[in-house]
Amino acid sequence: MRKEEIKKETEKDLVYFSIAIAILIIIGWIITYFTLEGEKDRGTFGDMFGSLNALYSGFALAGIIITILLQRKELILQREELRETRGEFQIQNETLKIQRFENTFFNLLSLHHKIVDGIDFRRIKDNNPFNNTQFNLYDSEDDGATIILTGRDVFTHHYQKLKEDLSDAEDFDSTYDYHYQKAQADFGHYFRNLYRIIKLVDNYQFSKSEESEEEFDKKYNYASIVRAQLSDFELLWIFYNCISKQGKEKFKPLIEKYSLLKNIPYNELAEIDHKKLYNERAFGKTSYQ
Repeated sequence: MRKEEIKKETEKDLVYFSIAIAILIIIGWIITYFTLEGEKDRGTFGDMFGSLNALYSGFALAGIIITILLQRKELILQREELRETRGEFQIQNETLKIQRFENTFFNLLSLHHKIVDGIDFRRIKDNNPFNNTQFNLYDSEDDGATIILTGRDVFTHHYQKLKEDLSDAEDFDSTYDYHYQKAQADFGHYFRNLYRIIKLVDNYQFSKSEESEEEFDKKYNYASIVRAQLSDFELLWIFYNCISKQGKEKFKPLIEKYSLLKNIPYNELAEIDHKKLYNERAFGKTSYQ
């Protein structure tokens, strides 16, 4: 029952009780007045007011007690209302907290797409008919038409040469670093922003228990949203970036924790054995532990 309804019923009961007491007193006084005769009886009647005063005092005390009980009930209702209000505020604060997180998360995700769309690469068409790749990757002095690649096509184009060199590379780090430096102006910004998105998800606390499966599932779901935005050749670059000195220390553990390589095309790896350089969690969620 709501507080207002309880308060109205309580006030109504108090009014009825007061009226009943007043009526009983008046009836008693009238009966006593007309049943007593003579001055002697009237004197007795006057003496009765002493007992009536005691009765009135008793009624007054009863009224005070009733008032105290009503106030106590009112305080209990106020405490319950404050407790409910506090619970509502807590829910609102949690909702606002998640909204702030999601605003930051989706803004960073939007920035990720802008970074990808802003990547471009100018290449010179190779007119050599014996060149199977048809394009010279780094030598800008070749004759031929200039072709501009943008967005995810740049990842595809750069990876083809990286894959070729990694297939027979004796020194993985130096080979990867060579290709990374060629594309660092664009790829460096890309990897830093992508790392920041996953780190934001990993650092956020959705519930009181940081180690619960429910907490991990919520983080995993947001990381899955990021994973869904990544193209095949982005995943391949992420794969090799995170086993190089560029991302091995900080980014690789997050890749494995949230299975960001789940959709990677294994047939495009330079060597299938490179897959062993990652924990199997990187390619599919097993548990939150």
